[in-house]
Amino acid sequence: MRLRMMTQTVIIMIYMIELAGLIFVTQPQYKKKHYVPVKMLCSLSFVGAAIVFGIVSGHVNYMAYLMGPLVMCALGDLFMGLYQVGSHKRQLVLGIIFFLMAHVGLIYTMFRLDGRVDVINFLLPVMMVIIFLIVKKKCHIHMGRVTYLACVYCGFLSFMLAKAISYMVFNFSLAGAWIGIAGILFFASDFSIIFLYFYKFKNKTNRQKVHIFNLLTYFMAVMAFDISILYMVMI
Repeated sequence: MRLRMMTQTVIIMIYMIELAGLIFVTQPQYKKKHYVPVKMLCSLSFVGAAIVFGIVSGHVNYMAYLMGPLVMCALGDLFMGLYQVGSHKRQLVLGIIFFLMAHVGLIYTMFRLDGRVDVINFLLPVMMVIIFLIVKKKCHIHMGRVTYLACVYCGFLSFMLAKAISYMVFNFSLAGAWIGIAGILFFASDFSIIFLYFYKFKNKTNRQKVHIFNLLTYFMAVMAFDISILYMVMI
């Protein structure tokens, strides 16, 4: 346990330094040149952290299940990062698709841990898609054809959230707690994307705040999934 705690502490410290650098390069004068490389450094770090945690804990099977979603997240980060500096719609769509695949992978992983199916697993996605459409209309958010893809994405994102919370509640443990926290943070991050990419801010400072919120919640969410590897029972 001491080795796990030491490894977790060291990796989180390094990760937080990288994340601080990422927040710094969101500033306009640094963004075009440095944003994508620094973001990909953070992404490669959470992939590497998962491997280290799997080796240290011996929970290699669970780590292997998470590796697919983590790689999909890293690829999503690449295209979302490129969209941030290039604003090409194809990059945004590819980013959404890779993150959609990541959520499918996370759902599959959690079903491997616990095959329980609850009403909330299906009710929450329906409710969240309805809420998404209401928010879109009330806030005058224009998404064009991306709306259909966004609805599908919202459904899978919400299913992942429901499964993460369900696992946390019915499998009370350190690993379960980290998975629940990861699901909640991931949902908060992804829902903020609606405003980050599709809402027209009158004040650029407010958009910058949303961007920072999006990055912090997302990278903390992925690291929370990583940390759950350290405390997961063997599967």
